Amino acid sequence: MFKSCRLLLLPGFLLVFIACSQQPRELDPVDQVMARAMRSFEKGRFVDALDRFTRMSLNYAGSSLMDSVRYMEAECQYQLNEYLLAADLYQELITRYPTSPLVDEARLRTADCWFELSPHYALDQTYTIRAIDEYQGLLDDYADSPHRALAEERISACRHKLALKDLRSAELYVRMEQWPAALLYLNDVLETWYDQPDVMERALYFKGITQLRMKRLADARASLEEYLATWPDGEHAAAVRQELSNLQ
Repeated sequence: MFKSCRLLLLPGFLLVFIACSQQPRELDPVDQVMARAMRSFEKGRFVDALDRFTRMSLNYAGSSLMDSVRYMEAECQYQLNEYLLAADLYQELITRYPTSPLVDEARLRTADCWFELSPHYALDQTYTIRAIDEYQGLLDDYADSPHRALAEERISACRHKLALKDLRSAELYVRMEQWPAALLYLNDVLETWYDQPDVMERALYFKGITQLRMKRLADARASLEEYLATWPDGEHAAAVRQELSNLQ
């Protein structure tokens, strides 16, 4: 009889246990959870930190810290070299929290993602162009940004890659002795990449040589003399002087 009573009571105990186990666990204060996630990040445990920040974005969606959480999610992805994922998260912060004080920083970091993805100049430069656009957008929208110097420096580095790519195409036509095409490309390099001295030096030298091969002697003399006036100690200065002496 006693055993039968225990069996009858067992389902009730199970129902009480299940009901208790299904009660939602009270969440820790958001500032404490944020502090733990930040400690993981600061110790370089980026995978663990990312997991913590991602769970925060789910459990504390209404918190005033959400812009910081989203930013730190992006920072974790950036530190893990997941630049495409990081760029998406930075952009989400910019879109969803346009008044956040982190927007300026997120704009810079978005550009940094494309900068990190920018490949060797001989390869496709889509990411390089994207980086220039993002850095320039930051400068246009935040005239007093503390990141201005870095953005300008990286724009120049990206432009250098694009300039080298165009110069490489021009030099290919020179090697192939396709003189009209070479001159066309070299002129385009000189007009477009005026802020890249090393590229300008090589382009002007090859322009003078190309004009010589095309028997445009007066134009060649002008180009070679301009080269010497600008780069008297340049890489091709000795060759230019020799070519000019041959034109006497």
